[in-house]
Amino acid sequence: MTYLENFKLKIGQWVFHRELTTNKRLKAVCNLENAKSIGILYDATNEYQIKQIQPFISYFFDLKKDVKALGYVNSKKLSYCHTPKLQYDFFYLKDLNWYYKPQNYIIDNFIKKEYDILINLCDSSCIPIKYLVASSIARFKIGQHEDGYEIYDLMISIKENQNKMERLMSEIKHYLHIINK
Repeated sequence: MTYLENFKLKIGQWVFHRELTTNKRLKAVCNLENAKSIGILYDATNEYQIKQIQPFISYFFDLKKDVKALGYVNSKKLSYCHTPKLQYDFFYLKDLNWYYKPQNYIIDNFIKKEYDILINLCDSSCIPIKYLVASSIARFKIGQHEDGYEIYDLMISIKENQNKMERLMSEIKHYLHIINK
């Protein structure tokens, strides 16, 4: 990693922690039955990743929830599979500032909406998604457990295996059904 990249990451970390401490949100545990709106963040760099989460998004949509999925495309341009649809929006490298913070009107609308549940399907290595999780005013944030990364209200621990994303989505659905019962 170059000196400039390292400097940008350090500035980004500082801004991230500042936003995390200044984010004033109403925290409330919410189960699937009571939730009206669900925001989902995920890595959408390739078509396989998009197809992998489609059943997960459809599951909530079929339950008559207001679902919005925002995918990060780690590329300088969008391809045919990144066409915005009803529940799907995308952002990419062009939408990041110099220290990797996402900025555009789609992102602003997403983080300003007070979702009942926010689900992050990425780990902390995806810096732009990390910013969105920290900036969101969602009431109940769910994500993958990682040591030293405690910005979620519910963290799900997944063992390393070949179906990590499938397992994470399955566990999230399971816990959303049984929480607060």
